[in-house]
Amino acid sequence: MRAEPEHLDGLPERQLADRLMSIAESCSVRALGVACCSAITELTGSPTVGLYLLDGLEPELVYSRHVAEGLLDNYRDGFWKHDPVLDCIMTRGRAVDGETVIGPLQWRHSPSFEMLHEWGFAYNMGGPLWCGQKIVGVLFTATTDTNAPYTMRSRQRMEMLCRAGSLALTNMTNAGAIVAHPAATRVREPAATLSLPPRSADVAIRVCRGQTNKEIAREMGISDQTVKEHVANLCRRFGVHNRTELAACLLSTSVRQ
Repeated sequence: MRAEPEHLDGLPERQLADRLMSIAESCSVRALGVACCSAITELTGSPTVGLYLLDGLEPELVYSRHVAEGLLDNYRDGFWKHDPVLDCIMTRGRAVDGETVIGPLQWRHSPSFEMLHEWGFAYNMGGPLWCGQKIVGVLFTATTDTNAPYTMRSRQRMEMLCRAGSLALTNMTNAGAIVAHPAATRVREPAATLSLPPRSADVAIRVCRGQTNKEIAREMGISDQTVKEHVANLCRRFGVHNRTELAACLLSTSVRQ
């Protein structure tokens, strides 16, 4: 009797393995984008893909599919500085989706949803691409299905895709096919802030991005006064006099392993 095919997380094991291997074996950035697009469509139900490499703190689009040019322009023109999904990816180093980061009740009133909705999308999700201890890229996807927010299973699959993509980027870097950006690193990890509480670390990242107290408060769902207190505590901790000096101090101590 022939054995029934095994399933992993709702998909035939071989099918899932084939998709992950096609990503991991990519030998160019474009091939990686194509493989990710195919896998994301099948594994998460989202045909939309944006693959970014990080040039310092700024994401550089290297591959996209099924994304309106207007949305890409909006993101490139500065929305990335205030993107809670990107911020959480860089802070936590794992795949996340916008609704979970912002909260189901607040999601449809958020700037992120407004931008996505303008271009026909309802939910977004992204995950980190690593090279060694550094986040060197980010993989994004989005869905137009208003009745299908991303689930824990979707995020788990995104994590697997990103792990395979990380292996491909590491191999490309080692082979000299791409040049790793020396400044591409986890913003959360200035060496002096590794012991900070998560809230303080989140505020520190946003200060490094030049965001105001009001912008930080809105994204984190806390009051302006609480942000002000966090910044003051950070300044005292690092022996600086203002947020400009604080940002310079934090960025100058970024981990570059």
